Amino acid sequence: MNTSRALVSHLTSITDKEFRADHLKLCFLWFDEILIETIGDYDEKRFVEGLLKAEPPQRALSHALSDVIRPLDRELQEYITGDWRSQAQRGYPRWGKNYANYTYPEPENAEQFAHNHLLELIAQEHGVKMFEGGYDVEQAEGRARIAVDAVTLWEGVNAELPCMLQANRDEKSAMTAAKQFASGSSLQDASFTLFEVAIPSLLNVTWSDVAKFRKNGSLRSLREKIAHSVAWAGADLEAAKSLFDRSEQEAIDAMLEHGRPRVKRVAIESILANLPGMPLNPFSLFFGIRDTTGVKKRNRENGWLYLLRDIKRVAGECDSTNP
Repeated sequence: MNTSRALVSHLTSITDKEFRADHLKLCFLWFDEILIETIGDYDEKRFVEGLLKAEPPQRALSHALSDVIRPLDRELQEYITGDWRSQAQRGYPRWGKNYANYTYPEPENAEQFAHNHLLELIAQEHGVKMFEGGYDVEQAEGRARIAVDAVTLWEGVNAELPCMLQANRDEKSAMTAAKQFASGSSLQDASFTLFEVAIPSLLNVTWSDVAKFRKNGSLRSLREKIAHSVAWAGADLEAAKSLFDRSEQEAIDAMLEHGRPRVKRVAIESILANLPGMPLNPFSLFFGIRDTTGVKKRNRENGWLYLLRDIKRVAGECDSTNP
């Protein structure tokens, strides 16, 4: 089976506290590896300790996180984007009368198109159609460049190591614009989005609990159930959600039906299992094997549902104790 990977930009990993406290836990459950972009010296131990600072020290838990959350290979990173010195030497477009225009007049690639799109969104945030110049333009350009660079890095890494970018708001906008330019989409993106919808916020759930969920043998079947829903829906997220909700309800209905009391059968089996005068009652042995086999089969078939309900229950309990 192919390794599923997530890529997290340097900016998101160090500045987005909500991402580290919530969304990163979701990634930890879904992906086999989480790659962190590094700039300068990266202290892996310090990064993991920062994630666990609100929890009691646990060496095994730290190792569990480090096995999944890893720094992106520096040589691969520089091969794709160049080193930080070459990146710093890039300029920005200026054209028109008095060089007042700061967008790419005719975007030649997805990066330039996304850069223009972000500048437009940032201007809208400030309530203007476009900036007049000076400090505001420089800030907007820098913000757009960082987001587009994250998408460019992802495209390069994805070509070598298939992965999904875990983006902040600016990076998501850049990704959307780049996809519009390239007209591309991904089943993997839709599958993770559905997983994000199905799982409640993990903001108040401890990393210790998240690590237990990851070790659960039914996590893979939960991933597969979600991926199958997306595939059947042709990557249509709304249709996929309806299919997944239906699968969840059908599994619950089946469990309720199986648990329906059948008094007559229970009475007959009780009599047969307790017939006197036999050192080893074959009926008792048969019913025991049958029931054990049935429980194992149901656990295999519905383990994904039990896990999903466990995650929702723990998340709800944590939210109620941390309003």
